[in-house]
Amino acid sequence: MGLFTKLTAKISSHAHAQRANRASKKHKKHSHRAEYLLSKDTPFDVTEAFRNLKASLSVSVPKKEHGVSIMVTSAYPEDGKTTVTTNLALMFAQSDAKVILVDADIRKGRIAKYFKRKSSPGLSDCLSGQNSLDDVIHHSHINENLSYITCGTHSPRPYELLESEEMKKLIQELCQRFDYVIIDTPPVLLISDALALAPSTDGGVLVCRHQVSYISDIERAINTLKFAKVNLLGIVVNDYKAPKVSAYGGYKKYYYYNSYGYGYGSTNPEDTDTAEETPATPQNATEEQN
Repeated sequence: MGLFTKLTAKISSHAHAQRANRASKKHKKHSHRAEYLLSKDTPFDVTEAFRNLKASLSVSVPKKEHGVSIMVTSAYPEDGKTTVTTNLALMFAQSDAKVILVDADIRKGRIAKYFKRKSSPGLSDCLSGQNSLDDVIHHSHINENLSYITCGTHSPRPYELLESEEMKKLIQELCQRFDYVIIDTPPVLLISDALALAPSTDGGVLVCRHQVSYISDIERAINTLKFAKVNLLGIVVNDYKAPKVSAYGGYKKYYYYNSYGYGYGSTNPEDTDTAEETPATPQNATEEQN
């Protein structure tokens, strides 16, 4: 029995390593990707899906005197995590809440691209003492209630920065200033950076992708987050494509679906956040409460 347990553990570890290797290769392959933001041209069911997600999280997070912090992660890349995170922050901002979106993926953050801004100065520069918090907070012209912090200059020690007392104090200060602090973190099964934020946040959300994410990976991610004592608020099923539904009279109903690539890429576009930018259309997302 003991030999069997060791063998299955070794097989599972090997499969996990292969999955991580494939995900890493996809990062390099998808270096140019589109960014999707909610806009007036977004299909109704997509907007409604994000609205339902926001409503579900609003009643799930612990009630506090000041703002709440929510970290968002995924098992691996290619799940649309950053798109979901950014649009979730935008949806909260549209409900007149003061929101700040924080890119905590110091290694390969992409939030700067959604707002057409360079990634530096950003979070890492603030945590290392090179810039003040006010220096790295940018105000979006998409919505006056939405602010954001980009990932900042690449650091060789991202985990240590995210685990530092400076990061804890930064989140506390942001919660004093904003109603919601939405933090985009790296995939939890690829690197451990997201776990460094677990003690400092009020809850976490796991993003998976319909017909792409493996159930075993989702289970492993859930167990990893629970082991780190993350208050898991729910799971977002991104890019969901519902099957055809036949109704009386042969009527068939189709749900909005549109695929897009997701992987790590450059976060230093030359453009800046401008009032004239037009948000693109995001993907469909639905939320299942844990």
